[in-house]
Amino acid sequence: MSSALEVGSAFMTCLAQHDVNGALTMCAPHCSIQIVPLALEGAIHVEGRAFFENWFHAFPDLSLTTRRMFATRDDVVAVETSFDGTQANAFLGAINQEKHVDLDEAWLLRVNADYIENVKLRWCQNQLYRRLAVRRLDRVTITT
Repeated sequence: MSSALEVGSAFMTCLAQHDVNGALTMCAPHCSIQIVPLALEGAIHVEGRAFFENWFHAFPDLSLTTRRMFATRDDVVAVETSFDGTQANAFLGAINQEKHVDLDEAWLLRVNADYIENVKLRWCQNQLYRRLAVRRLDRVTITT
């Protein structure tokens, strides 16, 4: 039986290596994901997979660096990461302007036994839009 910290570390390592399938093997079949800035909630094996694949497609040079990680007594793993990459394709409705993005993220992973049961991801959406050079936050440039 792995510790919550080992499971969380393996999940984040897979994502840092752009290995979506590997990351999802650390998640229970019923695992849910909540991406707070996008108001996205659903099954990690469906909505999470689509988000991560879009993320790596939009930022093929994406670097996800874990800065801090710790586990609580009730097996919640908190992870502070840095996301760095240069946009190469549309992302979240923002057209590709080849902008470099550096963004701080916070992850909460609820672990039960050897599997993650819930993932919650947060970042500052205004910071992301500024980095992507979106001029108006109420009207994101949409590709056609």
